[in-house]
Amino acid sequence: MSDIILGMGEVGETLFGLLDERNFDCVGIDIESAKCKNYSENDTIKNPEYLHVCLPGELTDFVEITISWIPKLNDLKAIIIHSTVRPGTTKKIQEKSNVPVLFSPVRGVHRRFLDDIKKYTKFIASDDNEINPEIKSDLEKRFQKVDWMSTTKTGELAKILVDTSYYGWLINYAQITKMICEKEGIDFDEMWKFADEIHETLGNRPKMYPGVIGGHCVIPNLNLIEYENLDVIKKINEMFEKFKK
Repeated sequence: MSDIILGMGEVGETLFGLLDERNFDCVGIDIESAKCKNYSENDTIKNPEYLHVCLPGELTDFVEITISWIPKLNDLKAIIIHSTVRPGTTKKIQEKSNVPVLFSPVRGVHRRFLDDIKKYTKFIASDDNEINPEIKSDLEKRFQKVDWMSTTKTGELAKILVDTSYYGWLINYAQITKMICEKEGIDFDEMWKFADEIHETLGNRPKMYPGVIGGHCVIPNLNLIEYENLDVIKKINEMFEKFKK
């Protein structure tokens, strides 16, 4: 039986490495043939079991691409979306598929992605309250530490709101305080010493590094959710970027 990884970017390649390390037969598929593993364009995949979707979530045809693979993979047990996607995406795919569709966001720092995926609990969300026990057991064998969420939208929002956007919000406050310190002529690090013991005791005064938010997670993920109040994260980051120049 094979696990198919659709999209062999950073997420897909890391997931392939995890499953391969745990002795699951894997096939890696990507639009770039050089990134494919155990697969070429004319191959017929034998005994496909799980389709792990790791395509870029911002693709406008994300749903259509995912659905197009279902007829090519007979007898799939389930589809698992690992990509960060617009809330409601998983449910749209489920509405067009007879195969169970689950959502399972990835967590971790990219430079140590594989280690972090092993360390963190893998949250998996389903809109089916009576998910097949065999599927649950199979995925718990693959990811070992699993927590099940009650709806796919809960998982989709958790990735955007509780992971990347919250991280951006914390950095924003560091940016604001850095700009105030520079304006007032005081030392940023000295001022933030005031929080050290409070954070050690209560755990709610984290000091963040006041850099410009870059990369392909925090700011791009804001484009997947339509809440104008969250745009303040982009605006403060842009303001800080101009300030640094």
